[in-house]
Amino acid sequence: MMNNPKPIAAFTLVELLVVFAIIASLVSLLMPTITTVRQKANTLACVSNMRQIGISAQLYINDHGSRTPIIEPWPAQPVYSPSDGAQTILQALGPYGVTTAVLKCPSDLAGPNYFAKEGSSYQWFPMANGQNTQAIKQVWMDNQSQTLSMSRLFLAFDYSPVHNGGSNVLFGDGHVASEN
Repeated sequence: MMNNPKPIAAFTLVELLVVFAIIASLVSLLMPTITTVRQKANTLACVSNMRQIGISAQLYINDHGSRTPIIEPWPAQPVYSPSDGAQTILQALGPYGVTTAVLKCPSDLAGPNYFAKEGSSYQWFPMANGQNTQAIKQVWMDNQSQTLSMSRLFLAFDYSPVHNGGSNVLFGDGHVASEN
């Protein structure tokens, strides 16, 4: 009597190809969603970083007689002379919690990477330098001045529009908004 071998359960090549095609189709459907989620996460990380800069700026202001720091907007190509006492964002706000990690926006690091050029993904707004936050004045081109509230004073913003054509802007009261 001859033993019949038990049939071996296996997938055919066609069945394997069909499974791979289904998986590839599902991945291709998910890729745009994954990209959108990643971009949103990068944007939120940058907003969080700017809020940390805002909190640190408020602490600085409280310790320095209601005056904002004097921060060099372009550290790689300084616009202030050494006698002006301008510092980088890290030098001025480092003692108040700003770290190198806070100054890195993931969207900027992916390109154009101002962090590598300037030491920060965020530019300090020069008009905010040395302002007395009790009486903020903005002078217009026709020499007309206007008193601003902290909620309207720009403190910092992204060096370049890295979030869907817009930039995040940090205001004096600590809120961050997206501007196009």
